[in-house]
Amino acid sequence: MSLESQLNAIDVEERVQLYQSSREHDNNLRRLSLLKVIKTKLEAYDMELLRFFQLSALSVPRAQNINSFRRWMETVKPLIQEESIFLQLTDDLVSPYRNDEAGFLEEGIEQLVRKTGIGRRFLQTNIERQKTSDPNLHYYSAHRQALLARVLHTIAASLLLVTPILLLYVVKSQKERLIIVAIYIIVFAITVAVFTRARRHEIFALTAA
Repeated sequence: MSLESQLNAIDVEERVQLYQSSREHDNNLRRLSLLKVIKTKLEAYDMELLRFFQLSALSVPRAQNINSFRRWMETVKPLIQEESIFLQLTDDLVSPYRNDEAGFLEEGIEQLVRKTGIGRRFLQTNIERQKTSDPNLHYYSAHRQALLARVLHTIAASLLLVTPILLLYVVKSQKERLIIVAIYIIVFAITVAVFTRARRHEIFALTAA
């Protein structure tokens, strides 16, 4: 019988109305004992519920990170096949690390280095190289990766600003100038949306500026 059913049964059998209407004056030992059990279980439930929401608040791992971990699992095979299916349930995975500035460019850099090996020595310090001797596992410096992405962002932003100025200087037609301005506004907005993690209102603000 469930705890709720047991409590209902005790309440039905109760002959003293005061015991049912007041927790302070309740002297029904059976009810008091059962309420202690219920309280203990509710506290455990509350802790699990709080833990669930805390985990839910963590950031979702990038698909690239999940794929990298999946490839490592397939190569090293630390678990049997039946126990490694959790990687297929990507909605249940969370990441304790969150980088709000990392965007498409950072992911592209990591993919390029992984597939071609170009720039690997720059992205790895001696600390990263000493972390593992596994030829299939590579660590990269988050600082150097962010630095390279920042430089590329700066170059791209400068080109997006300088190029239309030069074109407007060369082109004399008023109609063609308006077309150039419109095209570069659209290109700038798309670049911000794709290569950064700017929010919608930030994209609107940057485009308007």
